[in-house]
Amino acid sequence: MPPLIKGAQNRLWRPPPFRPFTSVLSSDVNLAQGKPRLLSSVRAVPFPQESSLAPLYKSAFFVDSFAVSFPLRKPNESPPDALAQAFFSEWPAWFSLAMWIRDEVMAIFGVKRSTEIQAEAEKNGVDTIAVFPVRNRTKDEIIVGEDDSHLDFQTSILIRRERRDGGTEHVKNIDEVEELVVTTVVHCHGLFGKIYITIIRAFHVMIVRYSLARVPSRVRQMISK
Repeated sequence: MPPLIKGAQNRLWRPPPFRPFTSVLSSDVNLAQGKPRLLSSVRAVPFPQESSLAPLYKSAFFVDSFAVSFPLRKPNESPPDALAQAFFSEWPAWFSLAMWIRDEVMAIFGVKRSTEIQAEAEKNGVDTIAVFPVRNRTKDEIIVGEDDSHLDFQTSILIRRERRDGGTEHVKNIDEVEELVVTTVVHCHGLFGKIYITIIRAFHVMIVRYSLARVPSRVRQMISK
């Protein structure tokens, strides 16, 4: 529960709890009842050992993994590339603004802007998803990332069968489900990289969970087409 704080005219009041990771899309609103339905249950999970990034966990300065469940796909339906695009695409305006601020500030310290990362990868013939170069691709996993002056980050987009018993909020009564696991692994180049990831850590977690929450709805849209 948030603490009491002193407001105008020295009156004490308690602000509502902050829930940055609950995401509701208009397509999932129950119009009959006029109540939004929770899209999905995004959760922290153990670092996936089946990921090709697993050997890097022990030496990394920062690692986190989050997952979301969705109905089992048919063969060749919603391939990993499409799910990775669903995760990275159509970021909200506030994130685009934050990335612009990040780019302008970090450029002062010699760090590449996100657009420069994408342009350099495309110049070298490297595939990109959003602005991030694809560093590895298998039938179940795509890894994007960039080795910059301050740190080397890699993000895994891994698809696997659901590892928990029972259903989740948006896939109740469905026996077989899959989950999309997003794992970020960061190795820092010196103190500057460690300070940077420490500062942006909370923001990183927020955008990962926000983006994951939208994936089940997008999978349903892909399947229905």
